[in-house]
Amino acid sequence: MISGADRGRVYRELTTPITIGREEGNVVQLNDERISRYHVKIQEDDGRLVITDLDSTNGTRINGHVCSLKILRYGDTISVGRTVLLVGTREQVADCFEADGSGGNSRVMAGIPLGGEEHEEHDIDMSTGLVQPRSAHLASQGPQLPRGLSPGQAAELRELLDHLHNGMQLVVENASANEKENSTTIDLRAWQNFLMTQGQLAELIHAIEDPQGNDTHTE
Repeated sequence: MISGADRGRVYRELTTPITIGREEGNVVQLNDERISRYHVKIQEDDGRLVITDLDSTNGTRINGHVCSLKILRYGDTISVGRTVLLVGTREQVADCFEADGSGGNSRVMAGIPLGGEEHEEHDIDMSTGLVQPRSAHLASQGPQLPRGLSPGQAAELRELLDHLHNGMQLVVENASANEKENSTTIDLRAWQNFLMTQGQLAELIHAIEDPQGNDTHTE
């Protein structure tokens, strides 16, 4: 999850059907008053993931577009209430993009990495599904939380991360993807860098709130 009250949570190996909503009993229960008790359902049909809006009050957006029924692809963003979720593990996203073969387009759907002679070897970030250069300073050196923070220091860091996160949130919420052209209105490099940073900040904020990592789910 890259935005909302539950930002930074990571759900792995979920089996379909998956329900997302505010009520207990959902596979993914979200702390968001703008989300319906049972908001959406994701199920598998003929090898494809299909998301259905369950007549929610405030609707569902996929890649910025309001929809009630849609086939999901790894790398898609799901916006429900104030929460934004990114679909897929790094392997699923990478495999999807490799099979897509859309390497020549300079403007692509949110989160889709492209090949090209200017691109070096890449890793895919698990939290965002986005491409990162596998260079010396980025290979395994993502932002790390300082050790030995006092409560006051942790609060100050949280305030800083909140400020950065809120400053980027509108871009995620208002991004609009054109699936026919496999494009967004945001430049590829800016979009990738933005969502990568967004995901990293979300996980750091959540790690401060839950240092034991009790909210990472495996189903």
